[in-house]
Amino acid sequence: MPDLATLPSGTNVFVDTIIFDLHFRNRSATCTAFVERIARGEISAFVNTQVLSDLLHKLMLAEAQLKELIPHRSARELRGKLTTDRTIMGNLTDYQVQFENTLAIGIRVLSVTGKLLRESKKERVTHGLMVGDSLHLCNMNRCLAPIQNIVTHDGDFNHIPGIVVWEPLDVV
Repeated sequence: MPDLATLPSGTNVFVDTIIFDLHFRNRSATCTAFVERIARGEISAFVNTQVLSDLLHKLMLAEAQLKELIPHRSARELRGKLTTDRTIMGNLTDYQVQFENTLAIGIRVLSVTGKLLRESKKERVTHGLMVGDSLHLCNMNRCLAPIQNIVTHDGDFNHIPGIVVWEPLDVV
């Protein structure tokens, strides 16, 4: 699998949530450089609404942990904290700014529609994918010019013919 640091300029890629998460948690200089390349217009990056929802969720949890509202980056812990004090959500504002800044760098957003949810069954059955990954692949396959490159940090797409998986090799 190719190193994300060597991704050629001008490439169209689908970006998985983990790449943004690694960038925001300072766990990969390659992911940060990649995000900067998107912002400069060197790379055409695509995501779907599921990636964005997952990113927003991860950013919220990270901020709650950073502000010591919860000891671990855990949805269960934040949910439990909210059941006793709903006002703490007012203390969490940085995640929304990070999210909106991410949207502003020029990422193209693909929709997850009812039709796509139905059609993604083909990707699940053909390639043995979980729902989220099948939605990503379905979005990639159904673009006017299909996207053949994905940037991720998991092996879920390595076995799919015709898809090039770009991965950061410097994750700490």
